[in-house]
Amino acid sequence: MPTAASPTKTSPEVAPPGDSAVLRVVNEFYEANPFPGFDAGKYETRQDLVTRASWYARRLDAEIPFDAKVVDVGCGTGQLACFLALKKRAVLGIDYSQHSLDLAQTLKERLALKTVDFRRRNLLDWDLPPNSFDYVFCNGVLHHTSDPYGGFCNLVKITKPGGRLVIGLYNRYGRLMLLVRRRIVALLSRIDPNAKDRAIRKQLVTHDTDEAKRHTWYADQYEHPHESTHTIDEVIEWFRKNNVTYVSSFPHAELFGKSKRIFRPRQLAAWRTGRAAHLLVQLAWIVTQNAGGGYYVMVGQKQA
Repeated sequence: MPTAASPTKTSPEVAPPGDSAVLRVVNEFYEANPFPGFDAGKYETRQDLVTRASWYARRLDAEIPFDAKVVDVGCGTGQLACFLALKKRAVLGIDYSQHSLDLAQTLKERLALKTVDFRRRNLLDWDLPPNSFDYVFCNGVLHHTSDPYGGFCNLVKITKPGGRLVIGLYNRYGRLMLLVRRRIVALLSRIDPNAKDRAIRKQLVTHDTDEAKRHTWYADQYEHPHESTHTIDEVIEWFRKNNVTYVSSFPHAELFGKSKRIFRPRQLAAWRTGRAAHLLVQLAWIVTQNAGGGYYVMVGQKQA
């Protein structure tokens, strides 16, 4: 857990309505394991936030205009929301876990960020105004809800026409090896006390010495009480039904994809983007996305 002083509480709010068994169990999990977790002592200055930013966060910062209105749905402990607010973008972080939001608020106050705010809301039952945000992010959230498609539709509603929508999900194929590894670790842990640590070293935080972050990453990948998986074509169908044009994906959903630009549409031959191509890409993800647990990002643009 963070070594800094106790987190400053965000403004009290009545718990959002629309509670469900899935919402309760997932919320209990994140109250115990605020994600992605961090040692607050490692963020003493704004430069610390920049230094520790991922490639993904840096790419977003390079492509999103400074005057954009941004929402991070499922912001967790707030690092991405705070990072995007460093250049005074108007950023709203939404999460249901109060523990995570308290840590996000602590980070905001420690770095004296004025243009980021955090609120407790339930993605499946909220009152955010429609057509309000230029960029809507929902990284690793929909697959932990009872209704991923319903949550996606709510995200589309708050996106401005012409705005970008970015969602991160677990892929049905890319997740397979992690599910196998879960079972193996569960069995080995009964006889080998080091099995859990070896499993952590295979995950995304291999290089990270932040114990709080390592703990929450392990819990999220190996002990989460509810998750679903989704194919590329399933998400593209979500886009089609909601008047959202596919822009890009990471890792690439197309055969032989190369571009690193997140918000630049890719004009490619049909044989590189059809169902057969997507199947081949996802079969490769069983191996290539093994360490990341089959996580991938899809980007779309809402049409007028």
